[in-house]
Amino acid sequence: MNAILSTVNRLQGHTPQGFAGDLIRESQFVWRYDTQNPEAELSLTMPLRAQSYNSHVPHPIFAMNLPEGAQYDRFQQRFAKQFSKFNEMAILSLMGQDQIGRISLRQENIKVSSAPIGLNQLLKSKANDDLFDFLLGQFYDRGISGVQPKVLVPDGDLYPTANRQTNRASAYASNLIVKTGGQDFPFLSQNEYLCMMVAKQAGLDVPEFHLSEDGNLFIMRRFDRPAPNVQLGFEDMAVLSGATYDERGHYKYRGSYEGLVRYIRHYCSANALAQTQNFFSYFALSVMLRNGDAHLKNFGLLYNHPNDAASIRLAPAFDVVTTSVYGDNTMALKLNQSNSYPTRKELIAFGKNVCLVKKPETVIERIADAMTEVSKAHGELVPRSFAKQLFEEWDQTL
Repeated sequence: MNAILSTVNRLQGHTPQGFAGDLIRESQFVWRYDTQNPEAELSLTMPLRAQSYNSHVPHPIFAMNLPEGAQYDRFQQRFAKQFSKFNEMAILSLMGQDQIGRISLRQENIKVSSAPIGLNQLLKSKANDDLFDFLLGQFYDRGISGVQPKVLVPDGDLYPTANRQTNRASAYASNLIVKTGGQDFPFLSQNEYLCMMVAKQAGLDVPEFHLSEDGNLFIMRRFDRPAPNVQLGFEDMAVLSGATYDERGHYKYRGSYEGLVRYIRHYCSANALAQTQNFFSYFALSVMLRNGDAHLKNFGLLYNHPNDAASIRLAPAFDVVTTSVYGDNTMALKLNQSNSYPTRKELIAFGKNVCLVKKPETVIERIADAMTEVSKAHGELVPRSFAKQLFEEWDQTL
């Protein structure tokens, strides 16, 4: 970071379709459109209008990529001294230029610099703490939410002739999400890789993903950047539900899976049936893999821009982990007013009555077959003791 600021009070909001307006911190957070172009709207929840959008906390579309929990604390420790008032605006000024989705938040006197690192290099690296600390330090300015250590990285393999010493960070748009585990969650990267393999094997829509050779890094290609110079809009269910952000992340655990279906129907009006049916596959996957962290931020919608109704669809499956192996035995949100996992009968009823799937049994069988195949074919990716625990969790649902 080349400039030290005392206070950040204004950020410019840009989209691939053009400049949109300003985010201002007054007594409240104020968003004011400064465009007449409907394609430059920021969010499905914030249509173009003359009146400003005011909120006591960051608007959901801006809060979507803010760090939470331990990641928030880590960010605060690293950068708080550079601001007399370290708040959400300060964080957005650092992270907002390259973040998930199609919006960038910019301030002219903050510049960042970082050189890309190749996917092949990441896959072959020894993913010790020093490497991940280096990645966090090198790419702090790229915004992604959550508690788990993760970072957005530009894939240097896409820039074979690039000058790696450049100071123009904008030359390298991030297109990889790199995650690691930690002492509290052993073999988390391998856990996620195996779960995503189940999703892929079952025929669900998934992004490109990889596991480093030593098993400590889970790497996923960003699905909101499907091609060079293409930026899709992405809004998670916390945004679409209007959830109120807090830095501990409690807000993302409030709601129900029935409610998520209602949001999908509302915003995917052009192809609502297909998207709710897809959602059932995602939900059934999380239930059967005992993914207790399938919260509001782990489902979302993709689109070209908010006024392109035909392009709005469910984002691919992501952030799927068997959390029960770490002692988490309840769901993140409610179904039938309960956080307990549904029985097979209840899951089928949800598929038929809420998601309007004609034969939810077929979806369940397809996922079950994939779980069996993945456990047989890829169990060697984790030590035998952990594999035994993990696959015992899967067997209980099968």
